[in-house]
Amino acid sequence: MATKLTKVIANFETSIAAKLANGATSGVLTSVTDKNGVALPTAKYCMVIDRGTGDEEHLLFDLSGNAMTNIISVSRQGVQTVGVQSLNGHRAGSKCYLTDFVNLKIIVDILNGDDALDGTKPVRYDSDPNFNDSKQLITKGYADTKDAQIAVGLLSGNNIYTGQNTFTQSPQVPTPSTANDAVSMAYVLSLVFGGIFTTGFNKMTVNHDQDGRVKNVRDNENGKSYIVSYDLDDNPTKLFDGINTWRFVYSKDSLSGITKI
Repeated sequence: MATKLTKVIANFETSIAAKLANGATSGVLTSVTDKNGVALPTAKYCMVIDRGTGDEEHLLFDLSGNAMTNIISVSRQGVQTVGVQSLNGHRAGSKCYLTDFVNLKIIVDILNGDDALDGTKPVRYDSDPNFNDSKQLITKGYADTKDAQIAVGLLSGNNIYTGQNTFTQSPQVPTPSTANDAVSMAYVLSLVFGGIFTTGFNKMTVNHDQDGRVKNVRDNENGKSYIVSYDLDDNPTKLFDGINTWRFVYSKDSLSGITKI
């Protein structure tokens, strides 16, 4: 919005120094000094020229010194067209008066949702406001503070997650200390295959047979596979890596260890 709005000067009037022909996109004003004797700053302005006549026209332009550039004609409905649109143009000496018509049109269009704020010059509060309504426009600082609070909450303390949570990378899971703690695959394998290796595999593939049992575990980093054998009750009995064989030892129907044969 900021780049669309014109400079606001009270009660300013002047005239054009040379004829503005139909289609003209540049021109010259005779004077750019307001009633306090202060020259108009370089900026965008909107003036009505030949007011009250058949050639009356609103012109939007950039002003630097006395020079008008990028002239745009603005219709009564706010439609903008490049260049002077009066068929007769405007003669030298035609009176010009500053108007806020374009500004009011832009502001009303924004409030009605027909135009957008200027992204290159964001609007802002004069100080950090206290938000207490869900319909209020928040600031970047407020959003950053809330994001930081959420991040701290997720990184510490107790957090409750619902639904399915998917990780694009495997999280780092510490060694469990209670029955409800999460465990890593390396920890599970170190328990099951204790005596063969103690840290598990960094990269592995687990294959199952048609009964859903683990058929073999492949260490993808070292190119080695461990084949599992079962008894008639589907209890694992042996582990074979192509060279060595280990036997699973049971005590009272539970696995108590593994021994190399």
